[in-house]
Amino acid sequence: MKDFVRELQSYPGLGVKLLTYKREIKATKVSLNESKEVYFLHFAPQIKKHSEIIIYIHGGGWNSKSPRDFEYIGQRMAKEGYDCIVMGYRKVPHVHYNQIINDVCVEYKSILKYLKGKNIDASRVIVMGSSAGAHLGSLLVYDKELHAKYRIGAKRFVGFIGLAGPYCFEGKLPWALKQLLSDLFEKGQDWKEGEPYSKLDLLGPEDCEISIPMYLIQSDHDGVLDMEHTLVFARKALELNIPVTFYKVTDSKNTHSYYSAGIFFDDLTKSKTLQMVFNYIGQLTLD
Repeated sequence: MKDFVRELQSYPGLGVKLLTYKREIKATKVSLNESKEVYFLHFAPQIKKHSEIIIYIHGGGWNSKSPRDFEYIGQRMAKEGYDCIVMGYRKVPHVHYNQIINDVCVEYKSILKYLKGKNIDASRVIVMGSSAGAHLGSLLVYDKELHAKYRIGAKRFVGFIGLAGPYCFEGKLPWALKQLLSDLFEKGQDWKEGEPYSKLDLLGPEDCEISIPMYLIQSDHDGVLDMEHTLVFARKALELNIPVTFYKVTDSKNTHSYYSAGIFFDDLTKSKTLQMVFNYIGQLTLD
Protein backbone atom coordinates (compact mmCIF):
# COMPACT_ATOMS: atom_id res chain seq x y z
CA MET A 1 0.00 0.00 0.00
CA LYS A 2 2.85 2.39 0.79
CA ASP A 3 4.27 2.01 -2.73
CA PHE A 4 0.82 2.49 -4.27
CA VAL A 5 0.48 5.77 -2.37
CA ARG A 6 3.95 6.81 -3.58
CA GLU A 7 2.82 5.96 -7.12
CA LEU A 8 -0.16 8.30 -6.78
CA GLN A 9 2.07 11.01 -5.34
CA SER A 10 4.33 10.88 -8.41
CA TYR A 11 1.59 12.08 -10.78
CA PRO A 12 1.74 15.86 -10.10
CA GLY A 13 5.51 15.99 -10.68
CA LEU A 14 5.21 14.01 -13.90
CA GLY A 15 2.41 16.31 -15.02
CA VAL A 16 4.60 19.37 -14.57
CA LYS A 17 7.41 17.77 -16.57
CA LEU A 18 4.98 16.86 -19.33
CA LEU A 19 3.82 20.46 -19.62
CA THR A 20 7.25 22.07 -19.49
CA TYR A 21 9.61 19.83 -21.48
CA LYS A 22 11.18 21.31 -24.60
CA ARG A 23 9.73 20.11 -27.90
CA GLU A 24 12.40 20.22 -30.61
CA ILE A 25 11.17 17.75 -33.23
CA LYS A 26 7.78 18.01 -34.92
CA ALA A 27 6.05 14.68 -35.31
CA THR A 28 4.20 13.46 -38.38
CA LYS A 29 0.74 12.20 -37.42
CA VAL A 30 -0.82 9.35 -39.37
CA SER A 31 -4.46 8.42 -38.65
CA LEU A 32 -5.66 4.99 -39.71
CA ASN A 33 -9.44 5.11 -39.48
CA GLU A 34 -12.37 7.05 -38.09
CA SER A 35 -11.30 6.38 -34.51
CA LYS A 36 -9.53 9.34 -32.92
CA GLU A 37 -7.44 6.94 -30.85
CA VAL A 38 -5.94 4.79 -33.60
CA TYR A 39 -3.05 6.80 -34.99
CA PHE A 40 0.72 6.95 -34.73
CA LEU A 41 3.32 9.67 -34.50
CA HIS A 42 6.58 9.48 -36.42
CA PHE A 43 9.56 11.28 -34.93
CA ALA A 44 12.27 11.52 -37.56
CA PRO A 45 15.79 12.31 -36.31
CA GLN A 46 17.37 15.52 -37.50
CA ILE A 47 20.54 13.49 -38.01
CA LYS A 48 19.85 9.80 -38.59
CA LYS A 49 22.51 7.70 -36.89
CA HIS A 50 20.97 4.25 -36.73
CA SER A 51 19.07 1.96 -39.10
CA GLU A 52 16.90 0.42 -36.37
CA ILE A 53 13.31 1.60 -36.01
CA ILE A 54 11.98 2.00 -32.47
CA ILE A 55 8.26 1.38 -32.10
CA TYR A 56 6.99 2.54 -28.73
CA ILE A 57 3.62 1.43 -27.33
CA HIS A 58 2.37 3.64 -24.53
CA GLY A 59 0.84 2.66 -21.21
CA GLY A 60 -2.14 3.94 -19.26
CA GLY A 61 -3.84 0.84 -17.88
CA TRP A 62 -5.43 0.06 -21.28
CA ASN A 63 -8.01 2.73 -20.42
CA SER A 64 -6.28 6.10 -20.85
CA LYS A 65 -3.54 8.19 -22.48
CA SER A 66 -2.57 8.63 -26.12
CA PRO A 67 0.58 8.96 -28.26
CA ARG A 68 0.44 12.72 -27.67
CA ASP A 69 0.96 12.11 -23.94
CA PHE A 70 4.24 10.33 -24.73
CA GLU A 71 5.67 12.61 -27.39
CA TYR A 72 8.65 13.24 -25.13
CA ILE A 73 9.74 9.63 -25.53
CA GLY A 74 9.60 9.88 -29.31
CA GLN A 75 11.54 13.14 -29.07
CA ARG A 76 14.17 11.50 -26.87
CA MET A 77 14.70 8.60 -29.24
CA ALA A 78 14.87 10.83 -32.30
CA LYS A 79 17.51 12.98 -30.61
CA GLU A 80 19.59 9.81 -30.27
CA GLY A 81 19.40 9.33 -34.04
CA TYR A 82 16.57 6.77 -34.30
CA ASP A 83 13.36 6.93 -36.27
CA CYS A 84 10.76 6.44 -33.55
CA ILE A 85 7.08 5.61 -33.92
CA VAL A 86 4.71 6.14 -30.98
CA MET A 87 1.52 4.18 -31.60
CA GLY A 88 -1.98 4.42 -30.15
CA TYR A 89 -5.00 2.12 -29.78
CA ARG A 90 -8.61 2.19 -28.64
CA LYS A 91 -9.29 2.05 -24.91
CA VAL A 92 -11.36 0.28 -22.31
CA PRO A 93 -14.31 0.48 -21.56
CA HIS A 94 -15.41 1.18 -25.13
CA VAL A 95 -13.47 -1.85 -26.38
CA HIS A 96 -11.70 -4.79 -24.79
CA TYR A 97 -8.63 -6.95 -25.33
CA ASN A 98 -9.57 -8.45 -28.70
CA GLN A 99 -10.17 -5.06 -30.28
CA ILE A 100 -7.11 -3.47 -28.68
CA ILE A 101 -4.68 -6.16 -29.83
CA ASN A 102 -6.27 -5.97 -33.30
CA ASP A 103 -5.51 -2.24 -33.35
CA VAL A 104 -1.89 -2.92 -32.40
CA CYS A 105 -1.34 -5.57 -35.06
CA VAL A 106 -3.14 -3.74 -37.88
CA GLU A 107 -1.37 -0.51 -36.97
CA TYR A 108 2.00 -2.25 -36.93
CA LYS A 109 1.43 -3.42 -40.51
CA SER A 110 0.39 0.13 -41.45
CA ILE A 111 3.56 1.51 -39.90
CA LEU A 112 5.67 -0.78 -42.07
CA LYS A 113 3.75 0.34 -45.16
CA TYR A 114 4.19 4.00 -44.17
CA LEU A 115 7.92 3.61 -43.64
CA LYS A 116 8.31 1.85 -46.97
CA GLY A 117 6.54 4.77 -48.62
CA LYS A 118 9.07 7.11 -47.02
CA ASN A 119 11.96 4.92 -48.24
CA ILE A 120 12.90 4.19 -44.62
CA ASP A 121 14.40 0.75 -44.05
CA ALA A 122 12.30 -1.14 -41.51
CA SER A 123 14.11 -4.47 -41.61
CA ARG A 124 15.28 -4.05 -38.00
CA VAL A 125 12.58 -3.14 -35.47
CA ILE A 126 12.95 -2.67 -31.71
CA VAL A 127 9.63 -2.80 -29.87
CA MET A 128 9.49 -0.92 -26.57
CA GLY A 129 6.52 -0.51 -24.27
CA SER A 130 5.63 0.85 -20.86
CA SER A 131 3.14 -0.80 -18.51
CA ALA A 132 0.06 -1.76 -20.59
CA GLY A 133 2.15 -0.96 -23.65
CA ALA A 134 4.78 -3.48 -22.55
CA HIS A 135 2.04 -6.10 -22.28
CA LEU A 136 0.83 -5.34 -25.81
CA GLY A 137 4.37 -5.10 -27.16
CA SER A 138 5.35 -8.49 -25.79
CA LEU A 139 2.35 -10.03 -27.54
CA LEU A 140 3.22 -8.30 -30.81
CA VAL A 141 6.73 -9.74 -30.66
CA TYR A 142 6.18 -13.20 -29.17
CA ASP A 143 2.60 -14.32 -29.88
CA LYS A 144 2.84 -16.91 -32.63
CA GLU A 145 -0.94 -16.94 -33.18
CA LEU A 146 -1.00 -13.20 -33.83
CA HIS A 147 1.88 -13.56 -36.28
CA ALA A 148 -0.09 -16.13 -38.26
CA LYS A 149 -3.40 -14.26 -38.12
CA TYR A 150 -1.99 -10.89 -39.18
CA ARG A 151 0.87 -12.22 -41.32
CA ILE A 152 3.50 -10.56 -39.16
CA GLY A 153 7.07 -11.58 -39.94
CA ALA A 154 8.91 -11.95 -36.66
CA LYS A 155 12.32 -11.76 -38.35
CA ARG A 156 12.07 -7.95 -38.36
CA PHE A 157 12.08 -7.85 -34.57
CA VAL A 158 15.59 -7.51 -33.16
CA GLY A 159 14.57 -6.92 -29.55
CA PHE A 160 11.82 -6.19 -27.05
CA ILE A 161 12.12 -3.76 -24.14
CA GLY A 162 9.45 -3.95 -21.48
CA LEU A 163 9.26 -1.35 -18.73
CA ALA A 164 6.93 -2.32 -15.87
CA GLY A 165 4.90 -4.73 -17.97
CA PRO A 166 2.28 -7.21 -16.73
CA TYR A 167 3.12 -10.50 -18.42
CA CYS A 168 1.74 -13.19 -16.10
CA PHE A 169 -1.79 -13.25 -14.68
CA GLU A 170 -1.45 -16.41 -12.60
CA GLY A 171 -1.85 -16.65 -8.81
CA LYS A 172 -2.56 -13.77 -6.47
CA LEU A 173 -2.46 -10.45 -8.29
CA PRO A 174 -2.02 -6.99 -6.79
CA TRP A 175 -5.38 -5.27 -6.31
CA ALA A 176 -4.77 -2.53 -8.89
CA LEU A 177 -3.74 -4.95 -11.65
CA LYS A 178 -6.63 -7.28 -10.90
CA GLN A 179 -9.10 -4.42 -11.34
CA LEU A 180 -7.51 -3.31 -14.61
CA LEU A 181 -7.55 -6.84 -16.04
CA SER A 182 -11.20 -7.33 -15.11
CA ASP A 183 -11.98 -4.34 -17.33
CA LEU A 184 -9.56 -5.30 -20.11
CA PHE A 185 -11.16 -8.67 -20.81
CA GLU A 186 -14.80 -9.21 -21.63
CA LYS A 187 -16.95 -10.92 -19.02
CA GLY A 188 -16.29 -14.66 -19.13
CA GLN A 189 -13.24 -14.34 -21.37
CA ASP A 190 -10.24 -16.47 -20.42
CA TRP A 191 -7.34 -14.19 -19.44
CA LYS A 192 -4.93 -16.67 -21.01
CA GLU A 193 -6.09 -15.40 -24.41
CA GLY A 194 -4.11 -12.23 -23.75
CA GLU A 195 -1.48 -13.41 -21.29
CA PRO A 196 2.10 -13.20 -22.63
CA TYR A 197 3.22 -15.98 -20.27
CA SER A 198 0.71 -18.42 -21.79
CA LYS A 199 1.61 -17.39 -25.33
CA LEU A 200 5.20 -18.49 -24.78
CA ASP A 201 3.87 -22.05 -24.40
CA LEU A 202 2.93 -21.96 -28.09
CA LEU A 203 6.55 -21.67 -29.12
CA GLY A 204 8.49 -24.82 -29.92
CA PRO A 205 12.01 -25.75 -31.03
CA GLU A 206 11.01 -25.11 -34.63
CA ASP A 207 10.34 -21.44 -33.85
CA CYS A 208 13.98 -20.44 -34.07
CA GLU A 209 13.05 -17.06 -35.54
CA ILE A 210 11.20 -16.20 -32.32
CA SER A 211 14.37 -16.23 -30.20
CA ILE A 212 14.18 -12.45 -30.03
CA PRO A 213 16.02 -11.04 -27.01
CA MET A 214 14.01 -9.29 -24.34
CA TYR A 215 15.00 -6.73 -21.74
CA LEU A 216 12.66 -6.61 -18.76
CA ILE A 217 12.78 -3.74 -16.27
CA GLN A 218 10.97 -4.03 -12.96
CA SER A 219 10.93 -2.44 -9.49
CA ASP A 220 10.37 -3.97 -6.08
CA HIS A 221 8.49 -0.78 -5.18
CA ASP A 222 6.29 -0.58 -8.27
CA GLY A 223 3.03 -0.02 -6.40
CA VAL A 224 0.93 -1.59 -9.16
CA LEU A 225 2.71 -4.79 -10.22
CA ASP A 226 4.41 -7.65 -8.40
CA MET A 227 8.06 -8.35 -9.23
CA GLU A 228 7.54 -12.12 -8.99
CA HIS A 229 5.16 -12.21 -11.95
CA THR A 230 7.79 -10.65 -14.20
CA LEU A 231 10.40 -13.12 -12.96
CA VAL A 232 8.05 -16.03 -13.76
CA PHE A 233 7.71 -14.72 -17.31
CA ALA A 234 11.49 -14.30 -17.61
CA ARG A 235 12.13 -17.87 -16.42
CA LYS A 236 9.67 -19.25 -18.95
CA ALA A 237 11.40 -17.34 -21.74
CA LEU A 238 14.80 -18.64 -20.65
CA GLU A 239 13.47 -22.22 -20.71
CA LEU A 240 12.64 -21.61 -24.37
CA ASN A 241 16.16 -20.30 -25.06
CA ILE A 242 14.93 -16.75 -25.56
CA PRO A 243 17.73 -14.41 -24.43
CA VAL A 244 16.56 -12.45 -21.38
CA THR A 245 18.21 -9.54 -19.61
CA PHE A 246 16.51 -8.53 -16.38
CA TYR A 247 17.11 -5.24 -14.61
CA LYS A 248 15.89 -4.45 -11.11
CA VAL A 249 15.41 -0.70 -10.67
CA THR A 250 17.76 0.86 -8.13
CA ASP A 251 16.89 4.55 -8.56
CA SER A 252 14.99 6.21 -5.71
CA LYS A 253 12.21 7.18 -8.12
CA ASN A 254 11.13 3.59 -8.53
CA THR A 255 7.33 3.63 -8.61
CA HIS A 256 5.39 2.33 -11.58
CA SER A 257 4.74 5.45 -13.65
CA TYR A 258 8.12 7.02 -13.05
CA TYR A 259 10.43 4.18 -14.00
CA SER A 260 8.19 2.98 -16.83
CA ALA A 261 7.97 6.35 -18.58
CA GLY A 262 9.04 9.28 -16.41
CA ILE A 263 12.72 8.35 -16.70
CA PHE A 264 12.74 9.67 -20.28
CA PHE A 265 12.55 13.18 -18.86
CA ASP A 266 15.72 12.60 -16.83
CA ASP A 267 19.33 13.53 -17.33
CA LEU A 268 21.05 10.41 -18.63
CA THR A 269 23.94 10.87 -16.20
CA LYS A 270 21.58 10.83 -13.21
CA SER A 271 19.25 7.95 -13.98
CA LYS A 272 20.69 4.45 -13.76
CA THR A 273 17.50 2.96 -15.23
CA LEU A 274 17.63 5.25 -18.25
CA GLN A 275 21.29 4.41 -18.73
CA MET A 276 20.43 0.72 -18.78
CA VAL A 277 17.69 1.27 -21.37
CA PHE A 278 20.02 3.11 -23.74
CA ASN A 279 22.85 0.64 -23.11
CA TYR A 280 20.56 -2.19 -24.14
CA ILE A 281 19.31 -0.35 -27.22
CA GLY A 282 22.96 0.18 -28.11
CA GLN A 283 23.56 -3.58 -27.91
CA LEU A 284 20.72 -4.14 -30.40
CA THR A 285 22.03 -1.49 -32.79
CA LEU A 286 24.26 -2.44 -35.69
CA ASP A 287 25.57 1.03 -36.56
